[in-house]
Amino acid sequence: MFESTLVESTQGKRDSRTAFFFVATSTIWTLSLIGAIVGGILFYDAKLDEQMQMLTMLAPPPPPPPPPPPASSAPKVTPKTAPTLSINMAVKEPPKEIPKPTQLAKVETNTGNLDVGVEGGVEGGVAGGVAGGVVGGVIGGTGPAAEPPPPPPEPVPDPPKAEPPPPSIVRRSEGVIRGNALDKPSPDYPPLAKTAHVEGDVVVEITIGEDGSVSNARVISGHPLLQASALSAAKRWKFKPTLLNNTAVKVSGVLTFRFKLS
Repeated sequence: MFESTLVESTQGKRDSRTAFFFVATSTIWTLSLIGAIVGGILFYDAKLDEQMQMLTMLAPPPPPPPPPPPASSAPKVTPKTAPTLSINMAVKEPPKEIPKPTQLAKVETNTGNLDVGVEGGVEGGVAGGVAGGVVGGVIGGTGPAAEPPPPPPEPVPDPPKAEPPPPSIVRRSEGVIRGNALDKPSPDYPPLAKTAHVEGDVVVEITIGEDGSVSNARVISGHPLLQASALSAAKRWKFKPTLLNNTAVKVSGVLTFRFKLS
């Protein structure tokens, strides 16, 4: 029995210790959590307060309000309206007879008689015109407007220029002259030149007449032993007439004769 009582007391002590430790641990954790929350709130509020102070220091102060406008001391000016002038015109009975345009017409108003028109004027005339004037005339003119000047005469075209007369003689190249040749006999080789073994070219200047025959010839260059034969041959050449503006003209040029021993 004693042993059972001892075991029960030991177990009761253990239960009481466990309950004490549980309550103590819960209390400690609860206090720690509350402290952490309160500390976080206090720390966060301090940070916010610091940031607000920094923003307040950095932000410029607002500008002062503008001063109130000064009271105007100038007196008010009220615009004056121009007085209106009213004219009362008394209308009398219409005249029984209408005066002719040539008579002087009068219009009666309450301001007096006003003359309109000029005696002896023209119907439709201009007020202030001169008697005997012309409708459409120039104001201040003394007579009819001057007539416009006559138009300038038309230019006379120049007569067609006459074509210049063709030249009396034209110059042609040797190729053209040889192309127009109808009869071109070759020169004879002189026996003396052949004996002396003389060779070479002889240039002869010729003048071809309007009929195509050689009218003049002269030696320009060449060996003296060959010149006579070349000149004689050149004078016997015949050519087609050269036309310029449908007119036959003289032609000048050269012919070259070549002498060569075979």
